[in-house]
Amino acid sequence: MGSLLAVVVVAVVVARPWQDVPPPLRSSSPPQSLRSVSVDFGIVTDPATDWAALDGHLDEVGATGVELNAGRVEFTAFDWDAYPDAAAEPGSDHLARAARALRLTADGEQRQIGLIVDAFVPVWITQDPSIAGVAPDGTSATSTASATQLARGAVGDRLVQYVAALGARYEPSQIAITELFLDRYSFGDDDLELFREMTGAIDWPRTADGLPDDSDAAVGAWRTEVLAGLLTRMRSALDAVDGGRGAQIELAMEVQVDWDDPGRGSPGVGQDYDVLLRAADRLVVWAYLFGVLPATDVGRLTAALAGEGYDMSRFTISVGMWAPGSVDPPDAISPELMAEAVEQAATNGVTDVNVTPTSLLTDEDWAALAAVWNPTPG
Repeated sequence: MGSLLAVVVVAVVVARPWQDVPPPLRSSSPPQSLRSVSVDFGIVTDPATDWAALDGHLDEVGATGVELNAGRVEFTAFDWDAYPDAAAEPGSDHLARAARALRLTADGEQRQIGLIVDAFVPVWITQDPSIAGVAPDGTSATSTASATQLARGAVGDRLVQYVAALGARYEPSQIAITELFLDRYSFGDDDLELFREMTGAIDWPRTADGLPDDSDAAVGAWRTEVLAGLLTRMRSALDAVDGGRGAQIELAMEVQVDWDDPGRGSPGVGQDYDVLLRAADRLVVWAYLFGVLPATDVGRLTAALAGEGYDMSRFTISVGMWAPGSVDPPDAISPELMAEAVEQAATNGVTDVNVTPTSLLTDEDWAALAAVWNPTPG
């Protein structure tokens, strides 16, 4: 009997089922207002990350949500059975580890935990340059796939698969797609065929020098339809997860801001807000000031969105910490500017506010954020 018990104990320890099964990431009682912080992929996958310290900071500021970067289809934060070679660290589920550390507040309330999928595919492009987007002058993108690849190619298919796999494995509160845009790298021969098919046009709009016109409104509208089509496929894939339970997972898309006309979205890169909201449940708007815009511009942004008549509950305003300066490591905006921007973000009906990324938050930033989100009573 003793030897049998020993075998059972060893088997349980090796299997570690309580670690292999991810905890639920979505709260059954979501907060009325979401105050979230985004955690970079590098922090999520770093074995040295001090999760207890980060959890303490989240309690300090009263954060009710966390957004964990789940990586790319070519570089994942867990073992994806369909593509095992993509794992950042085979045998480790970094998302489950992070979720266990961050999912509960000090009061025992469950935070909403969302996941972020990065649409860039630089490694894949290196291995197969044919999937890359092509600029009007013929140069190829290093990170972004072509419009055709996103619409009906292997890249789009794998992005849809990844969203479904994350939904099935973790059941997060939402899955947000970032770096999903179509800029000047959408003029390959395959993209022209797609443009003709989708618009009925014979050729690209062209500039006086004969090159495809990257700024033409028809090109921007086509780009948005391509991205909306991909989001629709993602939404359908989530709806089919776990016998329909995936329908409760929100699909979000991170979008840029045209600060000259902040209510219209960024149609030139395929991010017309009105069209995208027909496919996605939520837009996460990049209120990135970069230290060159005043915090009041964030309030101008929310006012413009409300002025367009949007349902403001479908927007998350994301305050970015990046400032102009060195790229590695990047410079950050001041704690004062961040705090004021966060205050401005929660205006004109916005209830969901995010701060990103965690890697740029100093102790001074956390203290400034706490003063806005979790001020000391009295």
